[in-house]
Amino acid sequence: MKGAFLYLVAGLMLIGSGLVWLTFYYGIHSSSTKPSFAQKTIEPVAEPLRQNNSAVPSTPSSVFVPILMYHYIRDYQNQDDPLGIQLSVAPKTLDRQLSILKVAGYDTISLEDFANGKHQPKSIVLTFDDGYEDHSTTALPILAKYHYTATFFIVSGFVGKTFYMTAPQIQQLKLAGMEIGGHTITHLNLAKAMYEKAVDEIGTSLETTDPVFAYPSGQYNSTTLDIVSGLGIKAAVTTNLGVATDQSNLLELPRIRVKETTDILKVIKEETAKLNWLGATYF
Repeated sequence: MKGAFLYLVAGLMLIGSGLVWLTFYYGIHSSSTKPSFAQKTIEPVAEPLRQNNSAVPSTPSSVFVPILMYHYIRDYQNQDDPLGIQLSVAPKTLDRQLSILKVAGYDTISLEDFANGKHQPKSIVLTFDDGYEDHSTTALPILAKYHYTATFFIVSGFVGKTFYMTAPQIQQLKLAGMEIGGHTITHLNLAKAMYEKAVDEIGTSLETTDPVFAYPSGQYNSTTLDIVSGLGIKAAVTTNLGVATDQSNLLELPRIRVKETTDILKVIKEETAKLNWLGATYF
């Protein structure tokens, strides 16, 4: 009897040890495969100031809409600031570029128009990043001269700061028929942002804008795209080089970066030729 009791105790001890081991194993396994929501990060896919080529569609495109990218509109030749020079286009140059586009038969549309399929064979989108003060004081009068509209991407946390537009100036753009888009609160690098931070930066910057967005410095990945899609954004632009088509992902639209020396019609023609499987000619 005593021996049977000892066997029973030993058996229970073995069963208990097994349960402890299983609990420990699955606890470790579960914690190692289930990442924390707050620690989710976004990996980079594009480099600032470097225009990667956009993907070539696998089927023919029948729509070609160039999206031009501007930053500062100013006379700027500070050789100690090469980045500033690359991002600057002189007012006279912008005037000349828009005149060339007008003579070539281009008419401007908004990004939301493009997303909704409201485009013509010679449609073009003009975009201005960051919300600099010269967008209101300099670019707006030149746009008005040619009866052109544009999309302005605003870094909402910079509004009213030195060198940036004020809220009344942004309202002036709206009243002039311009499209206003989000560009985060702090020009955040979305490639390195924590997930919840990225959601807040993108969503907050869109609170008083149209449903369009520009990735700061072109930094984004598939997680960013999920956020943008979930927020109901209709169109988002990258810094990838190319011309938008009816095959383009509306949340990864390519653009053409415009510099002081850019021959816009030449670049448009070159980028369209890479995609133009149908042989149509618009130049």
